[in-house]
Amino acid sequence: MTNLLQLGEYLAHYPSLVIVLTTALLIVLGMLAQILAERTKLPAIIFLLLFGSLFGKFGLNLVNPDIYGSSGLRAIIAIAVAIVVFEGGLLTELSLFKQNWRSVLGLVTSNVLITIFGMAWVTQALLGIDWHIALLYGGIVSVTGPTVIMPVLRRIQVRRKVKAILETEAVLVDAVGVIAAVSIFNYLVASQTADADTGMLSILGDMITSLACGAISGVLSAMAARYIVTRLPLRGDLTRLLVLGTTLTAYVLGELLAHESGIAAVAVAGFMIGNGDFPHKESIKAFKGDLTLLSITVVFLLLSASLDFHYLASIGVNGAICVLILMLVVRPLGVFSATLFEKISWRERVFIASLGPRGIVAASAATFFAIELEAFGLPGSNTIRGMVFMTILMTVIIQASGASYMAKWLGITPDSVLIIGAGKVGTRLIQHLRNSGHEGIIVIEQDERRVEALRPLAHEGVYLIQNDARKEVLYREQISEVGRIRMVIATSSDDWLNLRVCQILKRLQPEIKMIALNNDLKAKEVFETLGIQTIHLQEAAAQVIFEQILQTIQPAIPEPAQQ
Repeated sequence: MTNLLQLGEYLAHYPSLVIVLTTALLIVLGMLAQILAERTKLPAIIFLLLFGSLFGKFGLNLVNPDIYGSSGLRAIIAIAVAIVVFEGGLLTELSLFKQNWRSVLGLVTSNVLITIFGMAWVTQALLGIDWHIALLYGGIVSVTGPTVIMPVLRRIQVRRKVKAILETEAVLVDAVGVIAAVSIFNYLVASQTADADTGMLSILGDMITSLACGAISGVLSAMAARYIVTRLPLRGDLTRLLVLGTTLTAYVLGELLAHESGIAAVAVAGFMIGNGDFPHKESIKAFKGDLTLLSITVVFLLLSASLDFHYLASIGVNGAICVLILMLVVRPLGVFSATLFEKISWRERVFIASLGPRGIVAASAATFFAIELEAFGLPGSNTIRGMVFMTILMTVIIQASGASYMAKWLGITPDSVLIIGAGKVGTRLIQHLRNSGHEGIIVIEQDERRVEALRPLAHEGVYLIQNDARKEVLYREQISEVGRIRMVIATSSDDWLNLRVCQILKRLQPEIKMIALNNDLKAKEVFETLGIQTIHLQEAAAQVIFEQILQTIQPAIPEPAQQ
């Protein structure tokens, strides 16, 4: 104890060292949260919120966001949100957006309006809070966010169209929802100061202006980055730094033109770079993915470290009922109205309605508006903070954690092909399946380098598992939650590994069709005895060459003379 007191007294003289130690602790806690999430198959946000609360100001007080100062904390949150939203735009494919634009447009317009006014009415009725605060809460929770949606969708297999609708909504609705919340906040402040211009039309006007300013800022920033890489070819590492600088520049430019339009700016910039002719695109995606992981980790820990659970307790059961109504009534109404003319099944429509967890944007917006309300001397800051964090907790725990079970219960998981091994044959097979438009592709590979090489495909519907394919528990626990496997193709160069995998799956699901590469002809009989189709590469190559020879020399054979 004496040593700890001496350490505390020493650190009191070096505040910069305290900041470094706190940051190091944030990274360590974030790493532990990600490890636990991977082991338990639960969203990492759950553990980040728990660790932040435990080690935060109202817990052990080892993580105190106040050490960064008010301006420093806001800057950290702004940078993190910009990086997260930019990555979402970067991964949004233009071709899929064109196919689903009606649904996406509905989800970021009519769905947002239904959420704002629906939840304002519900919270005002159940909690008895001021109508303006209820509207502000509705605006904040109208966002979903890619920080939760995308990791969830990588763990389950659903049609690519459904994934595209959810992911595109998550990216675009962040900008629309936050700008709507800012406009509502301005309306709230103006109404309290008896400003004459406090009508709903002014809210709509502010939203349109902010979205336009954000779009213009994003386009200009992306065009400037494209001009630089065209005129001055850069190495991969320098290109990645340029993209990071473009992200922050777009955000700042958007904020200078209109408050809180920076989120729209980075979404547009990311979308343009991701779908344009930009060098080193795959390495940029990997780089931004790492930065996004760090951003989510730091921001959620810092925000939850400031959360007093007395806020949640003061809201009570009625607050939880409000969130349940959001998940079970308001979200489905918004989704059904937005996807009315989309060519998806009712089961897929229900799945989209059941998945709307809130993430980093909602958390940072709640903290920002709580601070602003206190600065203006307006009531409701604790209610906003408590209700939004309760919404995040409940939607992540219930909707994000239950997504795989929901997909399985609704029966919307596509028929999948399981590929064992990501060597040359396996990789080529994956490419052919993707090019043919096949939806369900699951790959098991133990080699870390091969898995990392395929990592970008995780954003395109390929489910990657880094593990030993000979472990039976893998198929009982993990594979069964991913999708319905209809075919197994063992492409490993190890015949006995291929045989072992086929034996396991034959025992678990005898109806599965199996194809295995056979490198040693002596083992061919063993495979065929078990009913496993084999392909010997040398034999297959010889057969193809033989067929080509026949096609070439066949015309040269004289036809028999007619009698």
